[in-house]
This record gives sequence, structure tokens and C-alpha cells, in this order.
Amino acid sequence: MVVPITLSLRPYGRDRHPERFAPERTPLRRKQPPRGRDTDGRSASVMVRRGRALAAALCLFGLPVPCRAADSAADTAAAGGLTAGSLLVRGRVIGSIPVGQSSHVAPIGGRVITPARPLPDLDLTYFLSDHFAVAGQVGVVSTRTSIRGSFIGDLPIGSTWSLSATGAVQFHFRPGDPFNPYLGAGAGYTHPIAYEPAKPLVTAMKADPQLGPMLQAGFDYHLAGNWYANMEIKKIFLPPQVSRIGAGTATVRLDLLIVGAGIGYRF
Repeated sequence: MVVPITLSLRPYGRDRHPERFAPERTPLRRKQPPRGRDTDGRSASVMVRRGRALAAALCLFGLPVPCRAADSAADTAAAGGLTAGSLLVRGRVIGSIPVGQSSHVAPIGGRVITPARPLPDLDLTYFLSDHFAVAGQVGVVSTRTSIRGSFIGDLPIGSTWSLSATGAVQFHFRPGDPFNPYLGAGAGYTHPIAYEPAKPLVTAMKADPQLGPMLQAGFDYHLAGNWYANMEIKKIFLPPQVSRIGAGTATVRLDLLIVGAGIGYRF
């Protein structure tokens, strides 16, 4: 009797355990840049600088490329801000108020009275930068004085016409906003140029020039387009002034407080 025998051959070795015979694979490692050197960042920075340099060069030739600095300044100016290069012309009505008056009149005694007076005012302000500006004004003013409480009673002295000039450096706090307050410091100068004595009591008069420090504060408010409203207050600290009135003299000490409001136009 023959018994059939069936043999089943199972894979062994490489076929049975392929993972044992597979070659080892070394993972790929990305080459790292040396420490302290950001290659990608440096390349991007170089590209940005080259792009800016190219844009600036094209702007010089008037080609239509984005000039961010110029566009930003133009947008600020269009929104009502005062920026570097702005020229602001202001016209105001001011009140010139003498404060801290004291005087000595020889030989008749009494005191010199200088009244407050309204005056027109015009100044120019140029912005050196967004925050710093220089302001100046020149004009002719008339001052009428009198003497009160003298030995011979009250008497007029006359009017003095003077060339008046002020200059200041200003700091503007909010150049990009419609409301822009500022502070300034400078000097004020007056030089008498003509006299109108109160004849026949006073036949001749003469006064000395004056120069003194000045402080100011104010604000500009954008109305529309290139128009601005302005308010300003400033104080000029004047030295004593010696005036010759006929055969006598008068020494006057006072400071000027100037308050004004008006309209400005930006060029």
C-alpha cells in the first residue's frame, strides 16, 4: 500500500525574513548652515535692500514705481497733517497786553501807562521735520503811552512806531493728526523808527531798542484742504526801556503777553 506524502516547502532565510537581509538605509540629513549665520534671512535682507535701491533709483527718473516714504508723507499731508517741508502762512488778530508794568519818571514823578491794544498779525512757519519747525514774523506796531499821577497831573506822552520782529523754534507734538499742539522758544525784538509826541506838552521823545526771550504755546487744527485754524499765546520778557521825554526821562519795565487766533494756509 502506498501512502502519498505531500511536502510543503516554506520559504526560509531571505524569503522568510526579508527584514534581516535588507540593506540598512541611512536617513538623509539636511545640510545645516554654520552656527551664527542665517543664510535664508541674509539672502532675503540682501534682496530687500537691492529692491529698495532699485526703486529709489527709478523714482529719481520719474518712473511709476512705489515710493513708500514719499507716498506716506503725501498721504499724511492729504489727511491734514503738517510734515517736513510744509510752509504754513498764518494771519491772526492778536491782543498785545502789557503785564508787570512798573516805571520811574524824573523829575515830575508819576507812572507810565502802556495800554493793551489789538493788532493784526502775520507769520510764516516752515517745518524742518515732522516735529520741528521755525517760525518768524516782522511788522510795524504803534504804542501810545501816557503819564499818570505826576506832580503836574496826568498828561499824554505820544505814540512810538516800532519795527517788531520775533523768531522761534517750535516742537509739534502730533504732526500726522488734524489737531497739532506745539511749544516754542525764541526771542522778540523791537526797534523804534518814528515818534509822534503829544504837542505842545511834549516836543521830543526817544526810546531805546529792546531784545528779550520769548516763550509760546499754541495749536493748529485742520479745517479742510490746505486751511487751518490757529490759536497761540506767547510771552516776551523785555528788558527795561529808557525813554527821553523832553527834558525828563522815563524808565519802564514790562513784559508783553500776546494772545491771538486766526487762519492759516499750507503751501
